[in-house]
Amino acid sequence: MKNEVEQQWIEKAQQGDALAFRQIVLHYAKAVNALAYRYTADAQHAEDIAQDTFIKAFQAMSRYRDDYKFSTWLLRITTNASIDHLRKTNRQLAFSLDTEDQQIDVPENHQIPEKQHELQDSLSHAMSRLTDVERLAITMKHHQGYSIAETAEKLNIKSNACKQTLFRAVQKLRQQLTTEVSI
Repeated sequence: MKNEVEQQWIEKAQQGDALAFRQIVLHYAKAVNALAYRYTADAQHAEDIAQDTFIKAFQAMSRYRDDYKFSTWLLRITTNASIDHLRKTNRQLAFSLDTEDQQIDVPENHQIPEKQHELQDSLSHAMSRLTDVERLAITMKHHQGYSIAETAEKLNIKSNACKQTLFRAVQKLRQQLTTEVSI
């Protein structure tokens, strides 16, 4: 549920108020940048994608519908901008799960146990060894909550190919993590 202040920013931004939209940018910049970084593992590319995301969001504010959670709408724009960027650059990308968006809900005075850092590092390393398509599919399906059909559509592949890609990626991750992490 949106708080009252955020709702006011959204309504004003939909009417073209640039200062209200600036408040939205300041509020969501960290989450948008963290998601873009998750896709690219490159800080500069993540910043470019975040900037592109906010430009697209500003241009589309009048089309935002209140029946969707604003953060979900904005992060979908980020995901689409990230995929467009990956297609455009067509290069090998590393993947990192050790991004700030996972720590947004962690209180600042709370220490994450060392074992969890080790697990995140192991998972990051395992993810970086997947192909670009496998990384994107895993991120979209399991982190962003896209359905298989939505993931397949965004990746420009058939649903069966998406299922096989996800299955193959999970198998690779299991194999790599079993050898790297002793439970």
